[in-house]
Amino acid sequence: MPRKISEKEKRKIINSIEKSLEESDITVKEACRAHDIANSTYYTWRRNLEEKDEKEKSQNMDKTEKLIVEMKKEHPYFGQKKIIMQLKRFHGIDLKRSKVAKILKKHDLLETADGKSRSKKGRRRFERVDQNDMWQMDLMHYQIKNSGKFYLISVLDDYSRFICAHKVCTTKKAVKVIDTFKMAVEEHGKPNQVLTDRGTQFHSWKGSTQFEKTLDKLGVKHILCSPQSPQTIGKIESWHRNIQRELLRQKEFNSIEETRDAISDYVQHYNHERTHMGIDYVTPADRYFGVDSDVKKDMNNDDNEPDQFYLTARIEGQPIRASQKDNGKISVKLAGSEIKTIEAQKLKSILL
Repeated sequence: MPRKISEKEKRKIINSIEKSLEESDITVKEACRAHDIANSTYYTWRRNLEEKDEKEKSQNMDKTEKLIVEMKKEHPYFGQKKIIMQLKRFHGIDLKRSKVAKILKKHDLLETADGKSRSKKGRRRFERVDQNDMWQMDLMHYQIKNSGKFYLISVLDDYSRFICAHKVCTTKKAVKVIDTFKMAVEEHGKPNQVLTDRGTQFHSWKGSTQFEKTLDKLGVKHILCSPQSPQTIGKIESWHRNIQRELLRQKEFNSIEETRDAISDYVQHYNHERTHMGIDYVTPADRYFGVDSDVKKDMNNDDNEPDQFYLTARIEGQPIRASQKDNGKISVKLAGSEIKTIEAQKLKSILL
């Protein structure tokens, strides 16, 4: 009974034959004879494997198409570039803009440009070189149709855009600002500096505010933006614009409590699941926790398979990576070596 030849062996033989044909003047028949197979067998194997590869490619594209449609419907404010980078960061899928546009157009989800150009001429961007070097703080107000006004107080790390703390409240008293700052310090340690505008919660022309006294007590330097220069705290103002555009204007909220829960979920999404153009399309958490270089290596790794997700962090300076295998299980690698395999459902329960 003839030995059954595996798919892997068939591919190896076909590759060897094709390499011989490229590098010499021998015929297909001669190359096949060297591998002890008939040339008709070679053509049959090649055709069958090509059909299988094409079928798998089609199936993967179907999954990718579904993923793009679901992403656009869940986040209608995502443009094509954002979708491309989300796919690359979280699924190991690298697509061209034209392919994404074609899929969006097919499902009537393609938005046309409004013709307005966003010129950056004359703008200068400043950014600290490490996390916790400087935080930006600000507050915004928003009106809920049936529940009145609320205030969102935020603490943003200048280097990473990571939201270190936030608080939703019905007043904008200074004590709320101080509480939010203390929350950030308890969770992430104190910064070297804090940048704010000249709002009365942060600064007073007559003496020191309670907020400034809190900073003095902790040895944190307070930096004030220039009068009539809101662009100085542009990063945190951009954050507040994003949360309005991407969350608050997308649905109707019935209470402060419902709004507070939705904002907490969005902060988690923003920090860990949303790539950011201003930091080279990694997430704020990637950059804040110092794993952005590892993430970029994974994003640019040609070996990444479709439908793969990965989380990257560091333990005692060594990169740790969790990625989904073909069987759906999660492979955990430390410094490139697999240390554990976890059932996907078990990992989900750990994370939640």
